[in-house]
Order: sequence, then structure tokens, then C-alpha cells
Amino acid sequence: MLFLGMVAGGAAAENATATQTTLTVAIDNAGPRTRATLTAHVSGDLGSPSGVVNFRSGQTDLGSALVDSEGKASLQTDLLPAGSHPVVAIYQGQSAYLNSTSNAELVQANVSTAAGFTVGATPTSLSTAVGGFVSSIVTVTPVNGFNAYVTLSCTGLPINATCTFAPINVQAACTTGTGGAQTCTPGTSVMQIQTQTPSPTTTARNSDVGMRRYAFVFPVLFGLAGLGARKRRAWRNLAFGMVAFAAVMGMTACNARYYYLNHGPPANPGTPIGSYTITIQSSSTTGSETTTPPTQPQITLVVSAAKT
Repeated sequence: MLFLGMVAGGAAAENATATQTTLTVAIDNAGPRTRATLTAHVSGDLGSPSGVVNFRSGQTDLGSALVDSEGKASLQTDLLPAGSHPVVAIYQGQSAYLNSTSNAELVQANVSTAAGFTVGATPTSLSTAVGGFVSSIVTVTPVNGFNAYVTLSCTGLPINATCTFAPINVQAACTTGTGGAQTCTPGTSVMQIQTQTPSPTTTARNSDVGMRRYAFVFPVLFGLAGLGARKRRAWRNLAFGMVAFAAVMGMTACNARYYYLNHGPPANPGTPIGSYTITIQSSSTTGSETTTPPTQPQITLVVSAAKT
């Protein structure tokens, strides 16, 4: 039985299709460290291979990626230290496809010496029903001796939605100890996105108008009632009518304020349902010089209908 299994395995290996793997590298030196985008393309003599590609530089494992329907696998990394590094892509193969390794591509990695910072957000996918709110933690990481406050804001919000940060100014600091060692401490802020429900129906507001009408009618009736009575009784009725007028007006004013604070101004349609891309903007300025991160993080916000 063991001999038969070995024969079957050997036959399967002989029937496996050969593959070829090529590697292309794109370099981005905009940030404090070189970011390399590694793209492998796997092809076979028969069909389209699938599986996993590993990316390596010498003995350093840079990461892996799945092969898509077009035979491509892509990985972004900034793990390479400063210097020149040969990088290869290794296709792991499957039962129907053989392993293959690309030619080495030379990657020249640089490390910036300019003080700066990077910004990240967690999570980057948020969802809420209309009228709800969601939050994400924004982390500002200083590099190369950066020590200053970073101001945060956001763009891409849907209408009738607000974005707030607590705090809005985040301190990110690198300090140097007595031995010359540098310690960089990230700063964090909580970003909250608040959506808004539509205004109430006009029926509810019409009832408020009706109450205001009664507020004017009551004192007039009391005043008319006092005209045919004696003078002292007329003054008493007038005073009573003024007290009633003030009380009714106070109730209607509080009612109107309650509706405004909870539903916004009249005819407000609320936050539209849909998917939005929110970009977190950040910068630090000394008055004469402004520092921005190499990339601004983006958050996907999905607004759904309110539950009934």
C-alpha cells in the first residue's frame, strides 16, 4: 500500500503544470521610510494558477499575498532597512501547479532624517443607522525627533453630519535621553462622526402653532370678561390673564426648543443613506513651516436607514 501511494504521488507530481513567476517593484520615498510595493505575476502553461506568494529578502520574510484571478499577488512593505536589498517572489504551488521563484529585484531603501509624523486610524470601516454616531481612534506617531502638536480635521462628510476630535490638537513627541537614545511617544485622539435624523413631520409642528394661538386667545378673553365688571375685579382678571399668558408661552417655547435640539431646523432631511469615504486631515505648523504626513488615512462610513 505504501508503494502504491508513492507511485500515485509521483504520478501527480509528473502531471503538475510548470509555472513562471515574475516580480516588479515600485518605490515610494515620500515618507520617513521607503515603502516598496511588490507585485508578483504567476502564470502556468495550462490554466490560471492560484495560491500564495511569499516575498523574501535574504533570510527576511517580508510577507505573503494571495494570487488573484489574473495571477497577481501584491504586497506593500516598509520593513527594509536603509541600504540595497535583493527581493524575490516565491510561488508556493498547488497539487496541479509546481513551485516557482522569480529573479531577484534590487530594492534601494532609504530612511529619511527629516522630522515628521505618520497618522493611522482604527477601525477604518464604520457603520451606523441615521441619527447614530461612530468613533475611531486616531494615532499620530512622531519620527526623527519630531516634537510638536498636530491639528486634526476631516473631509468627505455627508451633509447633516459632523466630525469632532477629542482632543483636536494631539502632541506627538520624540525625546533624547542622556545616553543619546531617542524615545518617540505617539499621541492619540478619538474621532466621532455624528449623523442626524430628519425633522419631525409638519403635523407635530402644526400642533405647536395651535398652542401658540391659544396663548394669545386666553388673555384676550380674560380682558374682555373684565370690561363689564367693577374696576377692582377687572384689574384682578387682567392680572390673572397675564399670568396664564406667560405660563402658556413658556410651555410652547420649551416645546419648540426641544424639537429643535433633537431634530434640527424645520425641513431638515437628515443625513442621507449611503457609503462615504472620510479623509482624516492632519498638519503641524510653526508659523513659517507646515509639516504633513506622507499619507492621510481614509475611513469608510456606511449610513443605513434607522430601525423602525
